[in-house]
Amino acid sequence: MKMTLLTPEKRVLTGADVDSVVLPAHRGELNVLEGHTPLVTTLDTGIMRWKLKGTDRFQYAVISWGYCEVYPNGIDILAETADLPEDINLADAQAYIEKAKSRLASESLNDADFADLARSIKRSEAGLEVSKYKN
Repeated sequence: MKMTLLTPEKRVLTGADVDSVVLPAHRGELNVLEGHTPLVTTLDTGIMRWKLKGTDRFQYAVISWGYCEVYPNGIDILAETADLPEDINLADAQAYIEKAKSRLASESLNDADFADLARSIKRSEAGLEVSKYKN
Protein backbone atom coordinates (compact mmCIF):
# COMPACT_ATOMS: atom_id res chain seq x y z
CA MET A 1 0.00 0.00 0.00
CA LYS A 2 1.14 3.59 -0.58
CA MET A 3 1.67 6.05 2.27
CA THR A 4 1.97 9.81 2.08
CA LEU A 5 2.88 11.99 5.10
CA LEU A 6 2.50 15.75 4.61
CA THR A 7 2.65 18.87 6.76
CA PRO A 8 1.91 22.45 5.69
CA GLU A 9 5.68 23.02 5.39
CA LYS A 10 7.01 19.81 3.86
CA ARG A 11 6.44 16.46 2.21
CA VAL A 12 7.92 13.95 4.63
CA LEU A 13 7.04 10.85 2.57
CA THR A 14 5.24 10.62 -0.75
CA GLY A 15 3.99 7.34 -2.17
CA ALA A 16 6.15 5.14 0.05
CA ASP A 17 5.40 1.41 -0.29
CA VAL A 18 4.53 0.20 3.22
CA ASP A 19 3.22 -2.99 4.79
CA SER A 20 1.75 -1.40 7.92
CA VAL A 21 1.22 1.96 9.59
CA VAL A 22 0.46 2.64 13.27
CA LEU A 23 -0.88 6.09 14.16
CA PRO A 24 -1.89 7.99 17.30
CA ALA A 25 -5.55 8.50 16.40
CA HIS A 26 -7.85 10.71 18.45
CA ARG A 27 -9.53 7.75 20.16
CA GLY A 28 -6.49 5.48 20.47
CA GLU A 29 -3.88 3.76 18.37
CA LEU A 30 -4.85 2.94 14.78
CA ASN A 31 -3.12 0.06 12.99
CA VAL A 32 -3.56 0.12 9.21
CA LEU A 33 -2.78 -2.78 6.90
CA GLU A 34 -3.40 -3.12 3.17
CA GLY A 35 -7.09 -3.65 2.46
CA HIS A 36 -8.20 -1.70 5.56
CA THR A 37 -11.75 -0.41 5.50
CA PRO A 38 -11.82 3.17 4.16
CA LEU A 39 -12.06 5.84 6.85
CA VAL A 40 -11.18 9.41 7.74
CA THR A 41 -10.12 10.18 11.30
CA THR A 42 -8.42 12.85 13.34
CA LEU A 43 -4.95 12.28 14.72
CA ASP A 44 -3.53 13.07 18.11
CA THR A 45 -0.01 14.18 18.98
CA GLY A 46 2.30 11.20 19.37
CA ILE A 47 4.50 8.63 17.71
CA MET A 48 3.63 7.08 14.39
CA ARG A 49 5.50 4.14 12.94
CA TRP A 50 5.53 2.25 9.66
CA LYS A 51 7.25 -0.66 7.97
CA LEU A 52 8.48 -0.17 4.44
CA LYS A 53 7.49 -3.03 2.16
CA GLY A 54 9.93 -5.91 2.42
CA THR A 55 11.50 -4.79 5.71
CA ASP A 56 10.94 -6.00 9.24
CA ARG A 57 11.92 -2.83 11.14
CA PHE A 58 9.69 0.09 11.93
CA GLN A 59 10.54 3.66 11.00
CA TYR A 60 9.31 6.44 13.28
CA ALA A 61 8.10 10.03 13.31
CA VAL A 62 6.53 12.35 15.86
CA ILE A 63 3.36 13.93 14.56
CA SER A 64 1.02 16.48 16.01
CA TRP A 65 -2.63 16.99 15.43
CA GLY A 66 -3.97 16.26 11.95
CA TYR A 67 -6.08 14.04 9.74
CA CYS A 68 -5.70 10.61 8.20
CA GLU A 69 -7.53 9.13 5.24
CA VAL A 70 -7.34 5.38 4.74
CA TYR A 71 -8.40 3.72 1.51
CA PRO A 72 -7.95 0.08 0.42
CA ASN A 73 -4.56 0.59 -1.25
CA GLY A 74 -3.14 3.51 0.69
CA ILE A 75 -3.09 6.03 3.47
CA ASP A 76 -2.69 9.83 3.43
CA ILE A 77 -1.58 11.55 6.63
CA LEU A 78 -1.90 15.32 6.96
CA ALA A 79 -0.27 16.48 10.19
CA GLU A 80 0.35 19.90 11.65
CA THR A 81 3.98 18.85 12.21
CA ALA A 82 6.03 15.71 11.55
CA ASP A 83 9.56 15.15 12.77
CA LEU A 84 11.78 12.22 11.88
CA PRO A 85 14.36 11.04 14.45
CA GLU A 86 17.17 12.95 12.74
CA ASP A 87 15.13 16.19 12.99
CA ILE A 88 15.02 16.08 16.80
CA ASN A 89 17.54 17.90 19.00
CA LEU A 90 17.62 16.15 22.39
CA ALA A 91 18.96 19.11 24.35
CA ASP A 92 16.33 21.47 22.91
CA ALA A 93 13.51 19.00 23.59
CA GLN A 94 14.59 18.41 27.19
CA ALA A 95 15.01 22.13 27.85
CA TYR A 96 11.58 22.85 26.36
CA ILE A 97 9.90 20.19 28.51
CA GLU A 98 11.43 21.58 31.71
CA LYS A 99 10.48 25.16 30.84
CA ALA A 100 6.93 24.22 29.78
CA LYS A 101 6.28 22.10 32.88
CA SER A 102 7.50 24.95 35.05
CA ARG A 103 5.12 27.28 33.25
CA LEU A 104 2.22 24.85 33.79
CA ALA A 105 3.00 24.75 37.50
CA SER A 106 3.48 28.48 38.03
CA GLU A 107 1.07 30.27 35.68
CA SER A 108 -2.68 30.50 35.51
CA LEU A 109 -3.54 29.59 31.92
CA ASN A 110 -6.87 29.64 30.12
CA ASP A 111 -8.14 26.33 28.73
CA ALA A 112 -6.84 26.90 25.19
CA ASP A 113 -3.34 27.90 26.33
CA PHE A 114 -3.22 24.98 28.76
CA ALA A 115 -4.22 22.53 26.00
CA ASP A 116 -1.63 23.98 23.58
CA LEU A 117 1.13 23.77 26.16
CA ALA A 118 0.19 20.22 27.18
CA ARG A 119 0.18 19.15 23.51
CA SER A 120 3.61 20.75 23.02
CA ILE A 121 4.98 18.89 26.04
CA LYS A 122 3.53 15.62 24.71
CA ARG A 123 5.16 16.27 21.31
CA SER A 124 8.55 17.00 22.90
CA GLU A 125 8.35 13.89 25.10
CA ALA A 126 7.48 11.80 22.04
CA GLY A 127 10.46 13.39 20.31
CA LEU A 128 12.76 12.18 23.08
CA GLU A 129 11.43 8.65 22.56
CA VAL A 130 11.72 8.76 18.75
CA SER A 131 15.23 10.22 18.86
CA LYS A 132 16.41 6.78 20.02
CA TYR A 133 15.85 5.58 16.44
CA LYS A 134 18.27 7.94 14.69
CA ASN A 135 20.17 6.29 11.87
